Amino acid sequence: MMRSLFAGVSGLKNHQTRMDVIGNNIANVNTVGYKKSRVAFQDMLSQTLRGASSPTTTRGGINPLQVGLGMSLASIDVVHTSGSFESTGKNTDLSIEGEGFFMLGNGDNIYYSRAGSFDFDFNMSFYNKSNGMFVKGILADASGVINPKGDIVDINLASQLSSPPHATSNIDFAKNLDSRVVAQIGTDSTAHTTESTTNVTLSPASLPITKVIVEASGGTLLTEDAADGFSVDYTTGEVTIAAGAVTENYTITYQTPNYATSVSIFDSKGDVHTANVYYTKVAANTWEIDTTIDNIFNAGGKGTLNFDPVTGKLLSSSMVDKAIQPVAGAADLNFSLDFANATEYAGDFTITYTAQNGYTAGDLQGISVDTRGVLTGTFSNGQRRDLAQVTIATFSNPAGLEKAGNNLYQASNNAGEPNRGVPGIAGRGIIKPETLEMSNVDLSQEFVDMIVTQRGFQANSRIITTSDQILEELVNLRR
Repeated sequence: MMRSLFAGVSGLKNHQTRMDVIGNNIANVNTVGYKKSRVAFQDMLSQTLRGASSPTTTRGGINPLQVGLGMSLASIDVVHTSGSFESTGKNTDLSIEGEGFFMLGNGDNIYYSRAGSFDFDFNMSFYNKSNGMFVKGILADASGVINPKGDIVDINLASQLSSPPHATSNIDFAKNLDSRVVAQIGTDSTAHTTESTTNVTLSPASLPITKVIVEASGGTLLTEDAADGFSVDYTTGEVTIAAGAVTENYTITYQTPNYATSVSIFDSKGDVHTANVYYTKVAANTWEIDTTIDNIFNAGGKGTLNFDPVTGKLLSSSMVDKAIQPVAGAADLNFSLDFANATEYAGDFTITYTAQNGYTAGDLQGISVDTRGVLTGTFSNGQRRDLAQVTIATFSNPAGLEKAGNNLYQASNNAGEPNRGVPGIAGRGIIKPETLEMSNVDLSQEFVDMIVTQRGFQANSRIITTSDQILEELVNLRR
């Protein structure tokens, strides 16, 4: 039989294969994350009629005589160029700008995909909606820290649906104390004998009182809370002179605060308490700070602030102790007060707390994703915490991946080892939230290829019909 007949058959078969690939590309023109394929041809075996000979001094060389025996497929390549990005407005829709594939888990098997149509199921597993496979990533620890080199596992947030409470450990204050005010001083007096305690209820214009001095008529100053001194209930204004104090007539000098601020703080169980901070001017550029927690004066919240007479900025603070107060059923309240940003100018009182780091418990209300693939949770207590980070994988030869259907790829012997990790590092692309990557099929190119393929198929069919006519003439020679 004629060699051209079989050459034409090979042309028909392989152009049909190319047409199949083109048809599949066009069918997937709107498939999310689809990567087009292309077909390359090569010639097949050639029959050598005469080999080549070398030239001599008297005669030139002779080229070989070969007849080709048709064509075959050289390769069917997947073209991994990026497709365009479609904005979806859905925060769990993700795409990759740059190199890389999402990692999807199905038991022990790992698949790779550029299609990022993801969501959370009722178990709070992050999964691919088209096939149910779980998205791989790195989970954050209880404090919201993600280790970039941590274990890559299925992303499940069932254990992170709530934000535990955090006890207040620091309160920051800022703005102004009015330097124009004067000390608000009151006095009272009483006689005392050593036979029993002496109680005096002060009657200032406002409570609480913040600074008390008890002085004997002979000039002796009593020490607060000493066995031979005095004690004070600052909230009620009651002064008690101890029975052991010297028998004398006593003058009681007291001060009331010039200003007060209030801040809600939280214990270890998330319960709310009220801390009132009182500001009492005791001398020029000097203020005493007193603190009550749930209307109980706290010794750790007491100290003085000294301001620069020229600049009005804080010079020093004796607020070095922490305010500690027991709480029933929870850990002791234990927090410090920071007045580093306070000032003393001739202006209205504006001092206030600017921040306190405690909060109550909260429930997960929303999840957002950033360009690093970090899933951040927003909780009902106003807190935001990182929950997990999506990981992606790159390959030295992505064209070597095997298509597994459903927009999935599998590793192969020629794809290379996957370079797995967080986005934006080591050549891995970044995440584009609220978008999906569209197919990279170019319809104009596909239609041109379709025309070329159709003409190639027609031309090869003519080889067969022409060869058949020649064979018919050969058979007719016998007539």
